[in-house]
Amino acid sequence: MTNELSTTSILSLFETTKEQRESFALDLIDKIDSGNVDPLKVHLQVKCMEDVVKLINANTNYKKAILESAENVSQKSFQFHNAKFEIKETGVKYDFSKCEDEVLTRLYSQQSELDAKVKSRESMLKTVSAKGMIITDEETGETFTVYPPAKSSTTSVAVTLK
Repeated sequence: MTNELSTTSILSLFETTKEQRESFALDLIDKIDSGNVDPLKVHLQVKCMEDVVKLINANTNYKKAILESAENVSQKSFQFHNAKFEIKETGVKYDFSKCEDEVLTRLYSQQSELDAKVKSRESMLKTVSAKGMIITDEETGETFTVYPPAKSSTTSVAVTLK
């Protein structure tokens, strides 16, 4: 008999309640805070878990198997272990390109032009000094002072998995 865990036995470790998941996360953070766990190693492990989840969820065979299995229950909504499952339409999209609506085509064109003007104006405002800049509106002739946009950011550690 081998002591190695199989893929499905490892995955079964995460069949938990919301409270258990919260407790797991808090315990891990406590261990990081107390210096008992290397935060870089935990971050790498979390990123790897995220990647595994992303790869599984992107797989069409996986999605098909889930839907087929849920349809076999013969209910649109049902309880399974500690979760509620629902079969429903998600991510509904409409393709208006086949409508041949000239009004919509014109509006899309105006929207594109306006988006370009907004982007250009935003780029210009990014160059304004903190003291401000006096500008004259070409359409109204009105003069006013503009200031640069407020800038915020968050410093984080990026991880690129190999």
